[in-house]
Amino acid sequence: MKRFFSYLLLIGFSLGFIVSTAGVSEATPKKRVAVLYFEDNSRFDSPTGCGCIPGFIGNIFSTKKRWDLEDGFAKILNRKLVETNVYEPVSKDELLDAMALMTLSRHNLKKLNQEQRATLAKHLDADVIVLGNIRKFNQERLRTNASRTLREGGREAQRGTASYTAPVILRGSLHRVTIQLNMKFYNASGDAVAEPRISATRDHSYAGTKFASLEASVTEEGTNLTFGQTSDKQRRNPRPIVKPTELNEIQFASAEYDRTLFGIVTNEALIKAVLALRDSVGPNFITPWESKLAAAEKGEKPAPTTTDGPIKGKIQYVDNENPDMIYVNIGSDKGIAINQEFAVYTQGKPIRDIDTGEILTYVPKHIGTLAVSEIQTGKVSIFRVVEITEPLKRGDVVSEVPPEASDSETDAPEKQE
Repeated sequence: MKRFFSYLLLIGFSLGFIVSTAGVSEATPKKRVAVLYFEDNSRFDSPTGCGCIPGFIGNIFSTKKRWDLEDGFAKILNRKLVETNVYEPVSKDELLDAMALMTLSRHNLKKLNQEQRATLAKHLDADVIVLGNIRKFNQERLRTNASRTLREGGREAQRGTASYTAPVILRGSLHRVTIQLNMKFYNASGDAVAEPRISATRDHSYAGTKFASLEASVTEEGTNLTFGQTSDKQRRNPRPIVKPTELNEIQFASAEYDRTLFGIVTNEALIKAVLALRDSVGPNFITPWESKLAAAEKGEKPAPTTTDGPIKGKIQYVDNENPDMIYVNIGSDKGIAINQEFAVYTQGKPIRDIDTGEILTYVPKHIGTLAVSEIQTGKVSIFRVVEITEPLKRGDVVSEVPPEASDSETDAPEKQE
C-alpha cells in the first residue's frame, strides 16, 4: 500500500512539472520571424562552386554554381533564430501556403508594398519580416612556397659510400573570406523598422616547414607537428577548409560547411544579423553566442543606475500553482535581459545584540538561482527557477550574478529585515 501511494505521489509531481512548464511557455510567447528571402548580388559563380576560379571561365562554359546562397543563407539564419529560444522562424511550408493564398511568386516577394507586407504578416502570424541582400561573398588567396634540397652524410658521404638527400619545403598562405549583407526588418504592419548593414571578415594564415615526412606548422588555431600522412581531422588543431577541391565536395549549409572558412564567416555574419534584429525589434535578451561581459563591453546594457553594485530586488509574489511564475520588482528600467540569471537569498541565522539579545539583522542564505522569463514593465518581471534548495517566499532577495563570479563568489545581497 505504501508503494502504491508513493507511485501516486510521483505521478502528481510529474504532472505538476508538466503543467508548470506549459505555463511558462504560455507566459513568454516567442516572436515569430518570417525570413522571406535572400537576394544574391555577390556575383559568386565558378565551376567549382567555391568562388576560387575566375568568373569569366564560368561565363564561357555557362556553368552554374553548386552553392545556392539564397536558399542557404535563409536556412542558416532560421537555425540561428531557433538557437535563441526567443525567436520562432516561420517554416517554409507556412510561407508557401501564405504565398498561395495571395497568389505570390518568389519573384513577387521582392516587390511587396507596405499593404502587401502587412497582409502577408497577418497570414503568417508573424511579428517581424526579414529580407536579405548578399552584397559580397568571396574568398581571396595569397600563397607562396619555397624549397631547397638538403644533403647530409658523414665521412662515408665524402667517400661516396653513404649519403641521403631530403627536400626542405617552406609553405605560407593567407586566405581571407569576406561577407557583406544588407538586411531589412519590417514589423507586422509592413512598416520598415531597420536596415542594418552586416559585414564579417576572417583570415586564415598558415606557415609550415616540411622536411622529408616531418611537417611542423603554425596557424591561428595553434601548432601542429605531424609525421607521415595525416588528415586534417586528425590534427590536434584542425584548420578550416579552404581548398577549392575540398570545398567543391561540400554541400552549402551542411554540418561540414561549418568547418570551412566560408562557413565560419557565414555564421558570424548571420549571428550579427540576429543581434541587429534583437536591437531593432526586441526583446532584450542574452544570446547563446555572447557572454554578459561581452554584452557590457559592447554597450548593449544601459548605463548603470546611481547605486553601485549588482542589480537587486525582492520577490513580490510566488504562484503556488505554478512555482516558475515568480514576480520580482526588477524591470526594464534596470536594463535586465531575458535568460539573465540572478542569485536568490532568504533569511539565515539571526544576528543578535550581545548585551540585549535584540535581533539586529539576519545572515543572508543563498538558496538558489533564478532567471528572467518575461520582462513585463519597467518595475516588474517574471522569473523562473534554475535551481533552488528550499521553497521561495515573498520578501526573498534577488541579486544579479556578476559575469565573472561563480555561484560561490556571488556578492552578498542587501540585509534582510
